[in-house]
Amino acid sequence: MGTFQDVRAAIEARFKTNWTATVISWDNVPYTPTPRTAFVRLIINDVDVYQASMGTTPCHRFIGIIHITIMVPVGTGTHVARGYADTAAAIFRNANFDGIQCRSPRVIRVGDVGEYYQMSILTNFWKDAILANAS
Repeated sequence: MGTFQDVRAAIEARFKTNWTATVISWDNVPYTPTPRTAFVRLIINDVDVYQASMGTTPCHRFIGIIHITIMVPVGTGTHVARGYADTAAAIFRNANFDGIQCRSPRVIRVGDVGEYYQMSILTNFWKDAILANAS
């Protein structure tokens, strides 16, 4: 494991296994929300990768942000959205899985967007991988 695809697969699998509160809208997969029904969207932002050690099989560090957007119907208050935020944050808070190390999640209020009130949970992560140099 160590490629961008492996990181994506591990993060998506962890979220899918641990999130049962709503439907998940996956990045770049068509989804039509049911009116006035909450849902979440999972996006993995690759931020940086760098070579962390030298040698014939150097360590590379993949750095990114797990971005979960919570969407609840406008006009329903923030109680449900913040409860979902707590649940989503707990899935990744300081978690270590498949070599991926997560940090503390943070919540950002997005506000009303169309028919949904939105909050985002952002969790920084990194993964070290030993990858062979190109020939």
